[in-house]
Amino acid sequence: MPKVVGILGGMGPMSTVDLMRKVTEKTPVQKEQEHIRMLVDSRPQIPDRTAAILGKGPSPAPMLQESARLLEQWGAEVLAIPCNSAHAFLLEIRAAVGIEVLDMIGLVDRELGRSFPTGTTVALLATTGTRQARIYHDRIRDFQLVTPPDPAQEELVMGAIYQVKLEDGVEEPRRKLLQALAALDPAPAAVIAGCTEVELALEGAGISLPVLLPMDLLAEEIVERAWREG
Repeated sequence: MPKVVGILGGMGPMSTVDLMRKVTEKTPVQKEQEHIRMLVDSRPQIPDRTAAILGKGPSPAPMLQESARLLEQWGAEVLAIPCNSAHAFLLEIRAAVGIEVLDMIGLVDRELGRSFPTGTTVALLATTGTRQARIYHDRIRDFQLVTPPDPAQEELVMGAIYQVKLEDGVEEPRRKLLQALAALDPAPAAVIAGCTEVELALEGAGISLPVLLPMDLLAEEIVERAWREG
């Protein structure tokens, strides 16, 4: 039987739905009953992770821990977090439960090591909180990560992220992200979509560079750990 997966969601709600869709699409079942059981706590009320990291808002850690414990009580055997910036609080979440909590950032590091030579320049499009907390920089040491300068980060990247959270369309957020990407120096050989809203905006954009999608990697890991190993 597949392991029961708990999804610590709501950050934002569309990212949670997107992860569930990806897991369902990537699970190679022969019939409906073979799919992975997913327990979801989609909790948009979790405090803004970027604001907390920047010291401008309350910590989301207590609510993240509460949701993780609830999912464990419901029967989850492994937890996934479809939010990059929430991984700044990964240790606190893991400390609250007795089950495995998957590490989406570690999966990106592994994929880079498989796909690119050491020292390759890689663009990171992520929240300001993710950048400030060095969630990727401290974990991905064998590659040169480049990010947009502060004005472009706030106006273009963060502007695009919040638009995706609140709106249905991705055309305008996508334009902003592509504009931020085009201004990077040195020019990157690949792009990390380091925010789930960035992933939603860039999917299908036809970028000439390889785009690493952490949510895709997380979905594949869920299928591997919960369905194949389960």
